[in-house]
Amino acid sequence: MPTKGPSEQQEEERDIELENTVGNLMVAEYQVHRLRTRLSDSIRGGILKTGSGTNKKGSTHVFKHNNKWYKVSVKIEELMIDIGEDIKEQDDRVSELQ
Repeated sequence: MPTKGPSEQQEEERDIELENTVGNLMVAEYQVHRLRTRLSDSIRGGILKTGSGTNKKGSTHVFKHNNKWYKVSVKIEELMIDIGEDIKEQDDRVSELQ
C-alpha cells in the first residue's frame, strides 16, 4: 500500500471550521447587501413597511423576550453628501491641528 507524502496529506486535510466561517461570512455579506437594497428601495418609495408599526421614513417593532417587552424604533433619513466638500472640511481640520 503506497504512503502519501506530507504535501499530499496537507492538501487532503481541510479546516472545516474555517471553511464554515468563510461560508457564513459570504452569506452574511449577501444578506446585508439585500437588506440595504430593500431599505433603500423602501425609502425611495416613501413608506417603510417593516415591523409592527408603519410610518413614513420610520419603523417601530415591538416584541417580548424573557417576559419583558421591548420597543425598537428606527427613523430613516436620506442624506445628500458632497464628497468634495467633505474632503475639504477634513483637510481644514487637519490644518488647524498642525
